[in-house]
Amino acid sequence: SRIAGISTSLIRRMLEITASKKNVINLSIGEPDFDTDEIIIEMACEAMRRGYTHYTSNFGLPELREAIANRYNVEMKNVMVTTGASEALLNISLAFIEEGSKVIIPTPNFLSYFTYAKICKAKIVQIKTHSNNFELDPDQLNEVMDDKVSLIFLNYPNNPTGVVMDKSKLKAIVEIAQDHDAIVVSDEIYDQIYYDKKPYSLAGYENVIVVNGFSKCLAMTGWRIGFIIADEKFMDPILKVHQVNGVCAPAFAQKAVAEVLSEGIADIIIKRMVEEFRERRDFVYKSLKNVFDVVKPEGAFYIFPNVGMDCITFTEKLLMEKGVVVTPGIAFGDGNENYVRISYSVSMGQLKEAVNRIISFVT
Repeated sequence: SRIAGISTSLIRRMLEITASKKNVINLSIGEPDFDTDEIIIEMACEAMRRGYTHYTSNFGLPELREAIANRYNVEMKNVMVTTGASEALLNISLAFIEEGSKVIIPTPNFLSYFTYAKICKAKIVQIKTHSNNFELDPDQLNEVMDDKVSLIFLNYPNNPTGVVMDKSKLKAIVEIAQDHDAIVVSDEIYDQIYYDKKPYSLAGYENVIVVNGFSKCLAMTGWRIGFIIADEKFMDPILKVHQVNGVCAPAFAQKAVAEVLSEGIADIIIKRMVEEFRERRDFVYKSLKNVFDVVKPEGAFYIFPNVGMDCITFTEKLLMEKGVVVTPGIAFGDGNENYVRISYSVSMGQLKEAVNRIISFVT
């Protein structure tokens, strides 16, 4: 019964459709199109040769935890390494979402949050952010908050909109949650991929659990290295799930990430990738703002235009007539029926061709 109301991912279904067609440009990808940097690969291979092929502590390698703690100005005891950010999010959900409680999810938002709440048999309360440039307004939150709320999911930079939220609003949300003894889960997986507006991290706040990882910023989606930053009081409940779920992330991958962080190599890799994403972001936004109502992304590698028609119809016709795959907005919550997510995580050549096809489709 826990999974009866859960459907398979629309994004995954789009990928399967794409695989069966020719001359298709896929703009539904949720990962960087870059391969993991050769330096990281070499460091991981060397770590394997040195014996990093066994279990680590459930909390992760001390050197990686320390590098993360230094990066976010917290103590090592507040850091747990997980098998990707998705494992971290599920562990937190199972540890803290009480059956029958309320879970607040601003919409549009990452589709998995809805699944976690359903698995835990919670009541989902969605707050539409469309009239506020996709930022959660603290006043909106105040209207729905009560003591039955167990958890609030935040994701900035946001998937699917690329929006980066203001520091003052984030702090106000944390305070509102604290007044009602609710936990804020701040999914900051895209925090290193930003353009003109630097994201504010909620790491270190008492009632906040930060989830992050290296899948996006270091193009390591297949390596499964995530982490949690949280107050000590949250660590034991999370550990009780983590020790029977993820156990520990791959030791050699942890070691490689620890080394590129401590040596400053990670920042060089990230900067190079973000420069390419910025060029693509600027091109996509400039091209699409003349044909769609669209908010300029300040982070991640997505743009979320209002296409002015049913998103499923738009997506299907665009694929069949023009060979371009995008993700229907309904995957990201209520109020997104006329939106689609476009990922610009493809080469500039492919992106230009895809955008030309989209514009010719609607004009």
